[in-house]
Amino acid sequence: MRSAGKGETVLSVAKRHGIDIPALCHHESVQPYGACRLCLVEAFWGKRSKLVTSCIYTPWADERIETNSDRVRRARRIVLELLLARSPDAEGIRDLAREYGVIEPRFRSRRVEANIERCILCGLCVRVCAEVVGQHAIGYASRGPDRVISTPFGAQADECIGCGACVFVCPVDALHYQDIDGQRIMTELNTRMPLVGCHVCGRLFATEKQIAKVRERLNLTDELARTCPRCRGSEFRGTLERCLISKNVSSNTEGVGQLLVQRTTPHDKE
Repeated sequence: MRSAGKGETVLSVAKRHGIDIPALCHHESVQPYGACRLCLVEAFWGKRSKLVTSCIYTPWADERIETNSDRVRRARRIVLELLLARSPDAEGIRDLAREYGVIEPRFRSRRVEANIERCILCGLCVRVCAEVVGQHAIGYASRGPDRVISTPFGAQADECIGCGACVFVCPVDALHYQDIDGQRIMTELNTRMPLVGCHVCGRLFATEKQIAKVRERLNLTDELARTCPRCRGSEFRGTLERCLISKNVSSNTEGVGQLLVQRTTPHDKE
């Protein structure tokens, strides 16, 4: 028997107790959204039950939750078939589908006419850009089966700072960026920005807008903000613990995952 605290969702309780519930659109840095529907569980009260989305559902007193019942597994299989039909090249979806016995979907595969072919419309990239980075550089375009993630009018967004947070949180690797010839290139989002070099070692590590955002959020001096993560040393120790969206960057890569910003959601006031 597991119990939930006041206001705690089923998914958070499950994570706390090591109970596995698949969830593609959930990230602790942003508000729950319930987009992917994979985290469905079965809620019982008396002889009745219903399927609920665990990432946004807060259980009632004396309510029993089944996380892996036959009804739950059947519902998840259908969701996975739909996701496979939309994004057949998403390896993460295929791996998860195999766990539920789904090899090929019964539904006709439909290639989405967009740059982001693997996208499952979980909305994590949109929400992290808005809620964590505070830039609102990307959003949804079109409706129904033609809905896609896009920048405004499909062009490079002035609001984008090139931080890569949207890339880091994508659960199916639909978004990518590359640092090539002094440019940060995000092909799926039609974005290209010049990189700035570290004032100590000269290594290109971030965009000008990204440095300005970090300097503002973390109240850094201009000199420290323009110093790459490798050269910051003890002056920057502890700052990462105050940040949220991160990509693990080893010492022999050219990533910029450590140059981050703090949360901009109401959680700061709690």
